[in-house]
Amino acid sequence: MSTDKDSSEDISDDGEEYVVDKVVGRRINLQDQLEYRVHWENFPDKDNTWERASNLNCEALINAFERKRSLQIGQQLNAYYKNKAKRLKLDPQLVTDNPFNLDFKAQYIVQGFNDHGEISFLIKFKDMDELQIVSAEIAYSEIPQMVLRFYEKHCNFPSPRGQVPETDEDDTIIDLTGNNNLHNFYS
Repeated sequence: MSTDKDSSEDISDDGEEYVVDKVVGRRINLQDQLEYRVHWENFPDKDNTWERASNLNCEALINAFERKRSLQIGQQLNAYYKNKAKRLKLDPQLVTDNPFNLDFKAQYIVQGFNDHGEISFLIKFKDMDELQIVSAEIAYSEIPQMVLRFYEKHCNFPSPRGQVPETDEDDTIIDLTGNNNLHNFYS
């Protein structure tokens, strides 16, 4: 069921098409070649086969598998480092990795948390099934515009009472405390 280099499909001698459904494993064979275990569309798991990476043309499926694998390895290392940090009485944030370091891209911030002054965000990352909690410091440096949009959406800004006066294109500041006093920035 090996695929050719130009397609994620392979046509067998009997005319049946084989399409890669997903990548489910990875190994280096005895000849030091990278192979992926592939699940074929419309076939049971028992028909999964090991295929050389060079024979597969399903980059999106391989990339999704590698990102998930990278995350799993990162989570295992983080668990190891957190335990070690606790034993050494260090802050675990100093030694743990985050999804940004594993080349995951944030899609959106789901929620923000304030745990005794420590702010963190629950973030949905592309190609990750589980939401991840990321400290505010990391989010500020990695996705500042997304954090700003999140704050703008979730903050309750006071509205000025009454009508806001028209302003020229000068540097006029509007006092939003309810007094509607105008102050020229340069005065």
